[in-house]
Amino acid sequence: MGQNEIKLERPLFYNNPFGLRFEIGPTEIGVWANRERRQVNENYFNASLERAQRIFDTAFTPSDDISIVYQIFSDGRRRIKKKCYVLRQVNTGSTNKIEFSDHRDLYSDNLNYKCEFWHRATASRLTVEDANINKILLTLINTDFGSRYPSIGSGECYFINHTKGLVLNLYDDRGMDVVALKKETLLHLYKTHNEWLLNYDREHIDQMFSQI
Repeated sequence: MGQNEIKLERPLFYNNPFGLRFEIGPTEIGVWANRERRQVNENYFNASLERAQRIFDTAFTPSDDISIVYQIFSDGRRRIKKKCYVLRQVNTGSTNKIEFSDHRDLYSDNLNYKCEFWHRATASRLTVEDANINKILLTLINTDFGSRYPSIGSGECYFINHTKGLVLNLYDDRGMDVVALKKETLLHLYKTHNEWLLNYDREHIDQMFSQI
């Protein structure tokens, strides 16, 4: 599956005809142990990471051909360093590669100046074992919590499964989008993790799969 077939732009769920949106942070646990003291609930983050990993493991099998894309907005000065946290989790052996590219076709309404673009690093020709997926998922869950490490801040990360024709984006501790070129590709995910679908979008998702 080529990157251009599914545009790597949030929110994936609303920008693609076939998708699932999962709730990652369990609301029944709660993110704060003590909100006044800004003490987070570690049980919440542990449960979020376990849930994200389980969904990932259903969507990606060890033999799948995958790519990992990390991208940031740049005003012309920001660049993605090869030693940034996400890329350090990828084994760049002799058969794998990381390509850097600039894009002005993303979120185009916000690009007002010629120096503005999205800087992207794409690690391709990977299998799941070529990257520490769990650590990347953890840093995405920590996105909105500056006191927690690791965190990628304002960056975006996409997991592309070329074998199955789907893209997964864990946007923060609250949720994860999985979209595909064909809705049949998502049917197993829909059935296996149905209880974790975001209730706000559940009616739309149920209607989509009622037609299979």
